[in-house]
Amino acid sequence: MVWWRIGTVLGIVGVLVAGAVLEGYGSPASQGAKPPAAAKKASGPLGGYRVYLCDEKGNRILEVNAAKKIVWEAKVPAPDDLAPTPRGNLVVNSDVHDQVYEVSGKTGKITWTYGQFNHPGGKQGQLRIPEDSFRVPGGRVSITDTGNFRAIQVSKASGRIVWQYGKRVPGTLPGYLWTNNDAVPLKNGNVLLTESGVHKAGFLPTVLEVTPKGHTAWKVTLPFLGYASDAMPVGKNRYVIANWVKGGGIYVFNRQGKVLWSYGPKSGPGELNHPSSAELLPNGNYLVSDDYNDRVVVISPKTNSIVWQYGVKGVPGTGPNHLMGPTDAKAVGEPLPPYVSAVGRLK
Repeated sequence: MVWWRIGTVLGIVGVLVAGAVLEGYGSPASQGAKPPAAAKKASGPLGGYRVYLCDEKGNRILEVNAAKKIVWEAKVPAPDDLAPTPRGNLVVNSDVHDQVYEVSGKTGKITWTYGQFNHPGGKQGQLRIPEDSFRVPGGRVSITDTGNFRAIQVSKASGRIVWQYGKRVPGTLPGYLWTNNDAVPLKNGNVLLTESGVHKAGFLPTVLEVTPKGHTAWKVTLPFLGYASDAMPVGKNRYVIANWVKGGGIYVFNRQGKVLWSYGPKSGPGELNHPSSAELLPNGNYLVSDDYNDRVVVISPKTNSIVWQYGVKGVPGTGPNHLMGPTDAKAVGEPLPPYVSAVGRLK
């Protein structure tokens, strides 16, 4: 997350915003997310998996096990988010350096890039504050190009943009984006978009799904969030999202805007500080990047408590069991969820 850069962009172009505020509402409830049936046999807080940790300010990606031992490490410039590919590589974006990389899961070396390092822009081959990235079928990479107000898909072979949603100017009408920070490719070919929102401007945090032709399949506003971050599907009509603010939380909601489960203590050791992402593990727990607390935690919906963490709360560092502003985490070796279109063999 580079909110200071996003804030600058929004300050410059805020007067250009077109369209009306979206409608919708949500209300808290106590029901937690249901874990996949296959996960019930998994043991331990991580469900038997190791995890990748995106340590942005530490300029590295770590693979750690449940015992908090580092089993693999790659030096990557300011990694913000990562997404494993079926062939064992990682697609990584750096919003600080305006570039997306593919990193070898074996050597840790960068094998492909898109965007010009430290040269933001909106021309072909350029990005401005890319906030997320995924591999998708057909040799494509999906990129959330936040500073250019668009979500794009790029051909790895040609380096050309082959799909785009957003007009490179901010707006809230269909076909426009303003504060987008995530674009998740879905198995049905659609894309799930997250708009963080700007409450002061009357633009509420919003999640929407769009078709390949740019039509809106559904959309919902989440006014109880201060800053919506990285919505992900976790089941049939169930999505998880992070509230990226101090004393923030994790919410599971549906397309009607109803909150089905949430976690967000306002004090104590369990309090989160700008959580940036959440992933449902196969055992039903949530893997959460607690960005400003310099840790990654696992939260159990059954006990509504933290059951595992890597990093020491509020103590940044690069030594064992220390992180510096972790912004994303994913399970290692977990089959990619059926809702992400990167499932299967890629070209």
